[in-house]
Amino acid sequence: MFRFEIPAMVVLICLALLSCQTYSTGLQQSVARADETTAIAALHAIAVAEQTYSLSNGGNFGTLEQLSNAGYLDVRFNAANGGVKDYSLTINPKTQLAEGGASFTCNADPTNSGPQAGRHFYIDSTSQAIHVNPTQPATVSDPVY
Repeated sequence: MFRFEIPAMVVLICLALLSCQTYSTGLQQSVARADETTAIAALHAIAVAEQTYSLSNGGNFGTLEQLSNAGYLDVRFNAANGGVKDYSLTINPKTQLAEGGASFTCNADPTNSGPQAGRHFYIDSTSQAIHVNPTQPATVSDPVY
């Protein structure tokens, strides 16, 4: 009789460990989704800041540092590659002198990997649409969020 209790106990312990792992992965994904919300809000703030900056700078768009120094974004963004939560933000502005006129693209990419990593986001000067890619930096050709 004792022989059957040990395997049953082992099975119960294994089930408990598996449910803890599933719970832990779910928590990590929840944190990633919360970080994504912060990144999306940052992209919206950047789009508004870029439009405002453009009005007072001859139609040109700015870098994160320029937008922050001009007071359109807060100090979190005052770096070449600013960031919010577990996301790196990258802006690539083109000036009026560039072929096709002034424009900008902005990517928000997760700094973590694995289950706690979020998705990749993209926005540009042509629309307010945010594009998303689950595995690599997003582009204009990715689906809209």
